[in-house]
Amino acid sequence: MESGHSKKRIAVIGLGAMGCAALLALARQGHQAEGFEQFRVGNDVGASGGRTRQHRLIYGEGSAYTSLLLRAQALWQQLEREQQTQLFWPGGFLTVGTPDSPWFQAVERSALQQQLPVERLSREQLRQRYPRLNIDADEQGLFDPAGGILLTHELLLASVAQAITLGARVHEAASVTAIHAAPQGPLLTINGEERQFDEVVVAAGAWSKTLLPGLPVASRRLGKSFHLGRESGFDTTRFPPTMRVTAGRPMWNTQPMPDGKTFKFFVGDAEIDEQKDPQIVATEASSALTGTLYQRLDRQMGEAVNGAHPAIIGGGTWPEAYTFDQAPLLGELRAHPHVWVAAGLSGHGFKLAPALGELLAQAIDHRVDLDRQWAIFSPARRFAEPTASYSR
Repeated sequence: MESGHSKKRIAVIGLGAMGCAALLALARQGHQAEGFEQFRVGNDVGASGGRTRQHRLIYGEGSAYTSLLLRAQALWQQLEREQQTQLFWPGGFLTVGTPDSPWFQAVERSALQQQLPVERLSREQLRQRYPRLNIDADEQGLFDPAGGILLTHELLLASVAQAITLGARVHEAASVTAIHAAPQGPLLTINGEERQFDEVVVAAGAWSKTLLPGLPVASRRLGKSFHLGRESGFDTTRFPPTMRVTAGRPMWNTQPMPDGKTFKFFVGDAEIDEQKDPQIVATEASSALTGTLYQRLDRQMGEAVNGAHPAIIGGGTWPEAYTFDQAPLLGELRAHPHVWVAAGLSGHGFKLAPALGELLAQAIDHRVDLDRQWAIFSPARRFAEPTASYSR
């Protein structure tokens, strides 16, 4: 820990991707960090559920994210070395769309602006290289060689294990129900008992608004299904994580599993529906997909992918917190001194979480001015018009 910074007692509420990253970053800086998780670390209930997440450096959401993506990549590579476990599976990332699609153009523009390697592929090249994907006649591809898939539950467990090694404490089945201001620091009500901290980080995902009712986030439910390949060609090199972004056509996202036989399928914004209570979604996370969501996933998977068994072999719904402009909320709340928020990651937080957690820890130590240097994440910002996001 750098000289001039005293150790603080810091509580991190929620140990999903963002909370685990913040806990580890605070532990690296020498603070007395404690994490509180209402379920179990590495659970399949919150926004980090569903086994995998995509990683890409070429980012249509904006060039401001590139430095964070590079830093996040370096941090999980460091964690892989420390915990001696593989958390990232390479193989590249593929964006599919028509050349006139705004999102396709944004991805290509990002690669040029950031001088990142990208390979443009014709429909014929796509079909030859990735025969399991069904590509329309007017669609092309942009291949990001730095992409791949992150193993979500393994990464959460590794982050917490490393944080504990560095002195952090973790409490599971710990329900935080209230935050109260006090002269000596915020008071938390945890399983009915009060504890005081110097600083508090709220990283509870869709549950964050329960603790902070004025937070500008909405809880949404996303459905994903798992499928088994019937033929060969579903390994990470021949079936990379792929995002289809052609305007006016269904958006879909595929992610291969490391076993080379199964894959995850996700349908875009049409399958996001507002939920006031994330607990409703949490109880459905492990249940069978039914109704219109099941039918939509089944139909779109059949149109997007060939050579797979039609049966859904797993899946469910997971709650996530979205902001109006789909950029995260990261910083201290003006109305609640010493209470920091790291939420509203809007479907693209997992790949950014290590870098955002480090930024938050640096801000708590007054080494980074988040409101000035990262105004796009300020909880007090004025929100622009919403934009479509194809992250996952």
